[in-house]
Amino acid sequence: MSINAPQMVNVTCPSCNNHYTAPIQSLIDVGSDPRLKALLLQGRINVGVCPTCGTAGMLGVPLTYHDAEKELLLCLVPQQLQMNEASRQRMIGDMTRAIINNLPAEQRKGYLLQPQIFLSLQSLVEAILEADGITPEMLQAQQTKIELISQMLQTVDDSLQLSALIGENETLVDYEFFTLLTLQINSAQQGGQEDLVERLMRLRGMLLERTEAGKAVAQEQEAVESALAGIDEGLTRDELLNRILNTDEGYMDQVLSVLVALARPLIDYQFFQLLTERINDAQTQGNQAEVSRLESLRDKILDATQELDAQVRLQTQQRAQLLREILQSSTPRDTIRAHIDEIDDIFMSVLAASIAQNQQEHSEVAERLVAVQSLIAEVLQESAPPELRFITQLMEADYPDGTREMLSANQAVITPQLIAMMEALVADFARREETEASEKLQGILAQAKLMG
Repeated sequence: MSINAPQMVNVTCPSCNNHYTAPIQSLIDVGSDPRLKALLLQGRINVGVCPTCGTAGMLGVPLTYHDAEKELLLCLVPQQLQMNEASRQRMIGDMTRAIINNLPAEQRKGYLLQPQIFLSLQSLVEAILEADGITPEMLQAQQTKIELISQMLQTVDDSLQLSALIGENETLVDYEFFTLLTLQINSAQQGGQEDLVERLMRLRGMLLERTEAGKAVAQEQEAVESALAGIDEGLTRDELLNRILNTDEGYMDQVLSVLVALARPLIDYQFFQLLTERINDAQTQGNQAEVSRLESLRDKILDATQELDAQVRLQTQQRAQLLREILQSSTPRDTIRAHIDEIDDIFMSVLAASIAQNQQEHSEVAERLVAVQSLIAEVLQESAPPELRFITQLMEADYPDGTREMLSANQAVITPQLIAMMEALVADFARREETEASEKLQGILAQAKLMG
């Protein structure tokens, strides 16, 4: 089993005293699983959520963090454990040995014998960030911007107050500020907080219009949208190259990163041949400035594709490792729940490929993989918004009688949010040419509108 594999612990809810189990990470080795570092820094590791009352909180559990590249070995022994010195040292020794024993002999260096000890998760996180070059001053500056977003959100309905707040703090409204604002919007969307999403989007729109940084962000967004306009499966290599060549140099990096991600299969040997022909034409015309521009652009495209390919390889390796952890887990459902954010398209592709391969070679393994596939569907259903769960149930019911009966028995559920979600799904099914699903949901939508 991976050194980073989660363990299950018993937890007592401080609010309702309900007993439940939660996954925890006691060892994090960044070299073997870099994603865990991001989850730790985001406060998404060792969090317990009571299934009865929904109370969530950080769990006071020991944790060892290892980053061989930066020669960091950090041990968290939470103060609330109230351990005596002998027990504390024994625990630190056990955690350190677990890391050392997992390393090849040539990687066992002196720093591993002197782990840094922390009594709080916050102090451990600050040490990780400091090793990345992020100082406490930088963190404080970021926190100031987060607090400013909160203040602005309270005045979003009062244009005069918001204008005054912008005027007093415009130096803080920079590119990082908009990045933090976007992260808050994404978080609210994932949490289903529609009212908060609407207010944050309104605030963003006002800031785009009223601040210099906002206008620059809006121009960048417009440039990216212009480069992406009309992109579909019929895009040719020549059209892709022309889009890149016609992009404003000031936004080239941003546009390239998006275009390369969307059209990676087109950026192949033939694509670079087309670009080389343009370079040769410029040389023939004696336009050295254009030659230099195109050669520089070629290097940027190569860098962007290599970086994307490296990310995909890493993500594929990580998802394959996660699949192994799920298969080896004694409680696969809990392991899936603990890693639900990583169950993405890449993971499902790895899973589908593994099923196809093992169906030909090992029927027993294939059966276990199919069982994992079913578990994932069940867990995703659990975590889906109530409206989406209800729509799924409707799609499984007989149409029109079964769906009409379900809608009639659940009229309180027929809200504007449900109708909007149905309309979005109908459009999505149609876009993906899933005609049968689109037509069925369209019929259910008509029934729901009559009863709503």
